[in-house]
Amino acid sequence: MKKTIISASFLAVTMLSAQQSDTLKVAEIQSVSLQGTHNYRTKKSESVARLPLENLENPTVYNLVPKEIISEMGAIDFNTAMASAPGVVVNNSVNDSGNDIFLRGFSSNASFRNGLTQNPRVQSEIANIERVEVIKGPSGTLFGGTLANYGGVVNVITKKPQENFGGIINYTTGSWGMSRITADVNTPLNKEKTALARFNVAAYSQDSFQDAGYSKGLFFSGSILYKVSDKTTVTLDTEFHAPEKTLNAYVRKSDNLTFHSMKDLSAIHGRSFTSNDIGSKRTNFVTMAEVTHKFNDQWTSRTSYQRGEANEKESIFLVLNYKDNNRVSRSIRPFDNYKITTDNIQQNFIGDFKIGNLRNRLVVGFDYFQQTSKNQYPVYKVGSNGSSAFVPYPLNGIIVKKDEKQDDDIVFLDSTSPWVPISRDVIKSLPRNGTIYDINKVSTFSVYVSDVLNITDNLLVMASLRMDNYKNENLISNGAEKQGEYKQTQFAPKFGLVYEIVKNQVSFFANYVNGFKNVAPQRDPRNKDVFIEYKPEEGNQVEAGFKLDLFGKKLLTTVSYYNMRIKNRLIEDPSITGLYIQDGNIKNQGFEIDIVANPVKGLNIVAGYGYNDNKFDDVSKDAGKRSAWTPKHVANFWTSYKIMNGTYEGIGFGAGFNFVDKTYINIVNHFLAPAYTSVGATIFYDKKKYRIGLKMNNALNQTYWNFYGQPQKPREILANFAFKF
Repeated sequence: MKKTIISASFLAVTMLSAQQSDTLKVAEIQSVSLQGTHNYRTKKSESVARLPLENLENPTVYNLVPKEIISEMGAIDFNTAMASAPGVVVNNSVNDSGNDIFLRGFSSNASFRNGLTQNPRVQSEIANIERVEVIKGPSGTLFGGTLANYGGVVNVITKKPQENFGGIINYTTGSWGMSRITADVNTPLNKEKTALARFNVAAYSQDSFQDAGYSKGLFFSGSILYKVSDKTTVTLDTEFHAPEKTLNAYVRKSDNLTFHSMKDLSAIHGRSFTSNDIGSKRTNFVTMAEVTHKFNDQWTSRTSYQRGEANEKESIFLVLNYKDNNRVSRSIRPFDNYKITTDNIQQNFIGDFKIGNLRNRLVVGFDYFQQTSKNQYPVYKVGSNGSSAFVPYPLNGIIVKKDEKQDDDIVFLDSTSPWVPISRDVIKSLPRNGTIYDINKVSTFSVYVSDVLNITDNLLVMASLRMDNYKNENLISNGAEKQGEYKQTQFAPKFGLVYEIVKNQVSFFANYVNGFKNVAPQRDPRNKDVFIEYKPEEGNQVEAGFKLDLFGKKLLTTVSYYNMRIKNRLIEDPSITGLYIQDGNIKNQGFEIDIVANPVKGLNIVAGYGYNDNKFDDVSKDAGKRSAWTPKHVANFWTSYKIMNGTYEGIGFGAGFNFVDKTYINIVNHFLAPAYTSVGATIFYDKKKYRIGLKMNNALNQTYWNFYGQPQKPREILANFAFKF
């Protein structure tokens, strides 16, 4: 991959030399690069509703995070890039295997790319992001139930080729040995500019702020667009991401602690309890092809196919379990090989036509998705009787004795007691009873329709419906077919209403939307040969609010209230141990406001606040308690100002904060991560041919943890240098 990066860099220089005769306007360069912000507004998104709807015409609440704000915030990772999204908190996932995105009381992830499904198991790389779309609320009607969640959908839109040659090379250095270089090169491939190409590369590395740990990786993306005719366009693109890092999973068994906050463990904020010898390598490879054909002014066809391959080999999770207030035990969770392959084909027919005097915007589509998981993992010999068990496996870090029960590997929760680094060689030498190789396949076939009807010029109604047929095939374990097959069919409706009180300026909206999750049958503890089948779990939301676009498009804001109810959750029957009944419910409601403003030339503001209240409302043992990992209040603010002309043209600065309320780490609502406010600031000098910037993350050097009790970075200082061409 290093050779690929070097070759791509030489290619960029060669193309630059070959096309020096091209005269470029600054605006054209900026349309290609990540730099040069005019404002944080973005054009309407057709992928949010799969229809050409303006924001004020859409009864769904959504936020867009464009590349412009990603640039001005000096973001080097997906978590920082998403800090401007109102009501959203982005962390690494529970087991550090991807993005974890809090939305309206539920955790989601960036599992949609250009409107199609993927399952990457890595943090998203921002080098190829044009914008991120955060679609709020259940979205089963347009996005299904396999990887969508009740809180919303996060859809990453990748960069597309442009007609003008140009690009940018960017280097960032800073705290803990940060070194990151990216290149974004766009070029036409012929004089007619009917064939266009765009390439992005990135290489990065950084040590952990803790006493052990690191993160590094390589990334490449390429996109080619070919205009077959005035009516037909073909796009091909690919991404390859190869990160390597130590995995930072959340600490389990917090109910063993007698104190109630991570603040009481601040002495170990800088301790990792791991070693750089058990870093995990992963790869994520995505390819996509899309054909867009415009039949006429009224009808368009869009055919899309995307394949994703997520791989990891010999990855090792460190699993920590609290023993008591003073001790934590270490275990491991290794995988020999783990691979997830996804295939998604989607066909949309999009119409914009009138029946009589009534305008209709209609999408009719079908979607086929298949996911195959292949997991090879060890079974270790543990216990004096030679019994077998899958990890987590007790590990003493030095020696493992065969056929003898091992004591827990204990580390003290203080800043002075030593711990033994975990060696990969020791893990490889652990005696095995065998190896398990599991293959699991799931697929969905869906048909959906959504129509927006203009009853008047100011009054719009939306009606949508999806039919989703889900199939989980029998598990194949070491070549033998096991039980596990089940099928479910679910219908997901959506209804919306928009009334533009002032045309193109003020609108009232309301919606009812449905989301769902398929639920696997469970073995009946009263009869081991019987499996109990269940309905899909459902989330239904009612929402209403206002959208405003005022003062000559200088102020864009949305205010909304939502009320959501989750039903058909599986909970354990209070009277029969091991029996699960479909009687679990969650009440979830909240209020959100977001603002995007450009009051004067060069000044940009984005801000938001989200309130969420939820509780289990059923007969389970957790009834009345708040869901774990869900803050009640979140807020964000970011502003930047750039001098647009005169002697000091190009000088700019930005500052902002993210507030996240306290969050319960366990379901018993006994142990929490305290509230925190993370402040960031940047100053930059942005000219036609170059840009220099300085960024501070966590400028106040606050000691804090994310939802899962994972320690977060102290103050981080980054310097950025960019060359534009």
